Amino acid sequence: MKNLLKTSLILFTIILLISCSENISLPSNGGGNGGINNDPNKYVQITPDWTFGELDLHTPVDAFSSKDGRIYIADSIANSITVIRPSGEVENGLYDSLKHLNISPTAVCLDARFNVYYTDDSDVIWFWPQFVATIGIKGIVLERDYLVGSDTVTMHPLDGLYMGYSPISGSEVIDSTSTAAIDSMMAPRIFYDPSSDLNINGLVDTASGTTIVGGNPIYAAQNKSFVALAPAATDQMSIYAADAINNYLLEILLVPTVLVHLENGQNVWQYTGMLDDFIATPGTGAGTVSQPISMASDNGGSVYYTQTGEYFSVHKLNSSSYNTQFLVGIDDIMGLGAYGYARDITVANDNSIFVLDTLDRDVKMFSAQGKFIKSIVVREEWIRVSDSSYIGDSLVVKDTLVLQQYPDLLNNPLALTFYDEVLYTFDNGNNRVLRFTKVDDVVVEDPDREE
Repeated sequence: MKNLLKTSLILFTIILLISCSENISLPSNGGGNGGINNDPNKYVQITPDWTFGELDLHTPVDAFSSKDGRIYIADSIANSITVIRPSGEVENGLYDSLKHLNISPTAVCLDARFNVYYTDDSDVIWFWPQFVATIGIKGIVLERDYLVGSDTVTMHPLDGLYMGYSPISGSEVIDSTSTAAIDSMMAPRIFYDPSSDLNINGLVDTASGTTIVGGNPIYAAQNKSFVALAPAATDQMSIYAADAINNYLLEILLVPTVLVHLENGQNVWQYTGMLDDFIATPGTGAGTVSQPISMASDNGGSVYYTQTGEYFSVHKLNSSSYNTQFLVGIDDIMGLGAYGYARDITVANDNSIFVLDTLDRDVKMFSAQGKFIKSIVVREEWIRVSDSSYIGDSLVVKDTLVLQQYPDLLNNPLALTFYDEVLYTFDNGNNRVLRFTKVDDVVVEDPDREE
């Protein structure tokens, strides 16, 4: 009788546990406010996907999100940089200057002055002064008055700039007749040429004859391949570039050349590029360079880059001294063998880091401190795993919900970018752009998108 009662209790316990397990509601893609869906790092997919066809894309290999939300996409096959809005609408008109380029762009970025920089793995960097082209140039400032002590002195704008004098507003002498020169300053052109006279001989102050920045004739004579670009901090007059042949990361200064007077009354400098310093040099340790392939920067000007050489795929340099910020054996992001192929990298506003892994077919998310958080841009499913064990003479059955990830959404992804809580991943093998966001239950309308 005791054995029969004991058997009955065990059977009753099993039935009760199974019944409770069957009543558990599995999480849906829509999310919720608590339980297993209450994940502060959960990313959900925004639908529908964007197809390359509707965005007029062929082979996007790099992307950059500007401060106003526009996404600049380097399309190597189309010889163009395509610009789209967050709604997916393709920009035309003014932005046609970036279409039908005479090169095949492979990297693109913008600085805080809305200058667009791009390269094609060659030995020069191009740019397009978007802000100036948008407003229009009224003329070239030939001279202006400056306050020198208590005196008013008329001089060339470059002389006044290098002497540090205060310009007197409204005193400009403007040449509006040089239309060919004005048109050329609103068109794409070479920004940084290491073999130019400026980069070989250095920058000299014409007024005093002193050298402001020295040249680098040794580097000018070397073969170069610029494969990645990133902007410096807003208050810095420079950008960053990666040279894959020499394994250098460069800081390139924006050197003023011509002061132009815009149609809205503003005076804006035009720039050319000059090598300031190598912020990272060849090596296999943390903070060194070995076959770089992508770059990014955060709001503070810290530099992130990925590479295919030994030993570490992802690096970060701080903006003050350009020393390494991640340490081997301490920070997950520096883990050996952690990546199949770290093709691209981008940084969110909170400095969360996203690394696109082409071989693993996912995007690996890290905290600002380099701690691995999770893989995203993957298909996720909650599965129920049953486990039974004896507690004393009683059989206890327990169901556990386990989040299973399947890396089957991406096929040969080559680029990604982040803007306003949305991660954009360019899935070249499937000719589409996937969008993921931390905002749950999101519904994204496209009010300004043309049908």
